[in-house]
Amino acid sequence: METPNELQLLTQAAARGEALRDGRVILYAGANLPSPQAQAAYAPELSAYPAMGPSFAKEQPDTDLVSGLEVAVRRRICRLFKAAWAEPRLPSCTIANLAVFHAFSRPGDLLLAPAAAHGGHLSQRRGGTPELAGLRVVDLPYDSQVCRLDTQAAAQQVRALRPNLIMLGRSVIITPDDLEAVVEAAQEVGAKTIYDASHVSGLIAGGCFPNPLEMGVDILTSSTYKTLPGRPHSLIAGRDPADGERLAGFIDRALLANYDAGKLPAFLVTLQQAEADGGAYARRVCAATELFAQLLREQDVAVIAPEAGGIFTHQVLVPMSPSVAPAQAMHALQRQGILLGTCADPRTPGGYALRVGTQYIVAQGQDSEVAAIACRLAGSLRRAPDGRMLVG
Repeated sequence: METPNELQLLTQAAARGEALRDGRVILYAGANLPSPQAQAAYAPELSAYPAMGPSFAKEQPDTDLVSGLEVAVRRRICRLFKAAWAEPRLPSCTIANLAVFHAFSRPGDLLLAPAAAHGGHLSQRRGGTPELAGLRVVDLPYDSQVCRLDTQAAAQQVRALRPNLIMLGRSVIITPDDLEAVVEAAQEVGAKTIYDASHVSGLIAGGCFPNPLEMGVDILTSSTYKTLPGRPHSLIAGRDPADGERLAGFIDRALLANYDAGKLPAFLVTLQQAEADGGAYARRVCAATELFAQLLREQDVAVIAPEAGGIFTHQVLVPMSPSVAPAQAMHALQRQGILLGTCADPRTPGGYALRVGTQYIVAQGQDSEVAAIACRLAGSLRRAPDGRMLVG
């Protein structure tokens, strides 16, 4: 491969925003952009030197502004997610999940978590981040017919295996799981429950998706750049203040020295806007997803999504024929100006699907273009003999 020209790369990076707006459609389910106000609030001077330790008890001088921002962000997270405590300092949800694993377990403890084939993220599942904490991981049961956690089987598994931790939530979520029976079983055996809400945290904040904390889950983790349209970062929140103190103690003692505190003002603006919005953005996202699924079905495109009137998220899946490799399908659509990703097809072992996300186009005010965008995607696909889709 030819060595890239640095000046050319910098020029292309500066023009990236215009290129994305120039006829491309971004349907990638794991991406978003903060508002112009949030982008303008980024304050790199706050990251000029470390701000190590608890708020208002840091090791460095002149860090009270950083501490004040930490406290303000925590309060705003707690209000949005009905939490008793919050931790806003870690750079990604993968690191947030790792911190939770270390703070609430010991090597050799058992974690129940979603499998990769069912949408489990690398930071949740067997073979991924949990193993960095020395955890043994067993897959949670999954109902592939309705593409949700098999709640009753999971509750039985919890009582039989008596795990230390249970990781709920996935990166592929097309409708909410029923959690009550699992939470009840976890409380019986003394297991800590964690919900990775990275993909649906904005929908939770907007009241369009059930809040796991209100359903009894102990800890919620999330990234901040999907249905919550902010800069890449993380949030952690929970119900028991003692859990927050334990996690913060671990982070300060063993995990975090410096971090990009310049993100905090932008993070605060994103949270303020989510609260002031009153759930309008979340409702627009779910409405766009429902319309997208309806229009694809009308154009004879097979989809995995709730039926009309169900509870939607930002995701619709389009099962792909095994005759095309996932990367080939993704790159073929990219050449047509449609940017989206692929995931395991939760209904078909070994199968793959296109994963369509609506959160980005709605954040960019393209709600009125959903019909045209759905038609554009449908026009790029054709039905294979097995009933699944190929890129045309």
